[in-house]
Amino acid sequence: MTDRSVYEQINTNSAGISTGISNGRPFQVHDEQAAKRQRILDAALKLFAHEPYQAVTMDRVAEAAGVAKGTLYLYFPSKDALYLGVMSDGLDTAYRTYQASADPKLPVVERMRRSIATMVEFFDQRRDFLQFFATEEPRLSEARNRIIDGSRERGFNFFASLIEEGIRIGVFTRIDPRLATLTIQGAIRSLLLYYGPGRPVSEISRELGNLILRSLGADPSLASRPVHPQ
Repeated sequence: MTDRSVYEQINTNSAGISTGISNGRPFQVHDEQAAKRQRILDAALKLFAHEPYQAVTMDRVAEAAGVAKGTLYLYFPSKDALYLGVMSDGLDTAYRTYQASADPKLPVVERMRRSIATMVEFFDQRRDFLQFFATEEPRLSEARNRIIDGSRERGFNFFASLIEEGIRIGVFTRIDPRLATLTIQGAIRSLLLYYGPGRPVSEISRELGNLILRSLGADPSLASRPVHPQ
């Protein structure tokens, strides 16, 4: 089985149960099926995040998810497809979360700070996924990178559009949006991976937001409302 065919398995499985994204929109699936699929993904994530890929078996995932092994194969026809499904699901959820935080009715400075805080707190609450993301199964690197590249592009476009809007209306200094976006994404990733415990995440994410806003030439006080991402 090729790397590409495994990648395609995470979208539609052998039972015809929709499991991915089509044209940027989630497929509509029965609530019970969706809940069961999420239970499988959550169980697989905990195993993949803390054990080598070779040590994780479909039997163990099925047991941890509380489903029959045959049911597991209806949703994910192979361990490779399950591994890639965990990656795709986590990144899709992250994107939807911080996109939803950016209320278009709010000033662009506040939207930027909310988005930064939401992204930091999202991954802080999902340390298993952060650990999983930091590891790699070499055999699946091509398909894995394809998923990551797609997600990175969506995130890049999201932040770049905020920066471009801020430049256009004069609240951000004229700066290369690509450079600024890559800096923001790198700062968030480094904060989560290397800062360590000891301070409330909401506090350090607020400071990071203020630091980034100042680097964009904005006055952080323009983002006047408290930030409480959902």
